[in-house]
Amino acid sequence: MSRTLASSFFMMALITLAGLPNAFAQRLNLEPGLWEYTNELRMGESGEPRVQVFEGCVTQAQLDDGDFMLQDIEACDMIEQRISENQMNYVMNCQGPEGTSIAIVAEIKFNGDTAEGTIQNRVSTPMGDLAMSVNVSARRIGECDETEEG
Repeated sequence: MSRTLASSFFMMALITLAGLPNAFAQRLNLEPGLWEYTNELRMGESGEPRVQVFEGCVTQAQLDDGDFMLQDIEACDMIEQRISENQMNYVMNCQGPEGTSIAIVAEIKFNGDTAEGTIQNRVSTPMGDLAMSVNVSARRIGECDETEEG
């Protein structure tokens, strides 16, 4: 799996919230502002996790629209998605390059100024299968810079 494709999946974990539908009428239990995201990727059952930390601004308008920070990943199909004020679960299948595919099962909980969850990935390649898990967490760290809000 390419680094670009892998990075897209990790960012999708919390930033995109898997493309919440525009018709989503229930308010999510998330506060707008500057958020810090931490993803701990573990390959297989053992080994040290690879940690990624990044920041992003989430505005109230983006939360109201239900598609904040939406990244369109064309190679993925949403199989199932359940969203409530405090939680989101989804199952997604993605086709990668050179005969690879990824099955993703995620559960993310929202708690106002924090969020956390897990994303289980099963990567199928011509050389065999690989299991990956990502522990995701996010916390609101302040207000957005005016240049980031637009």
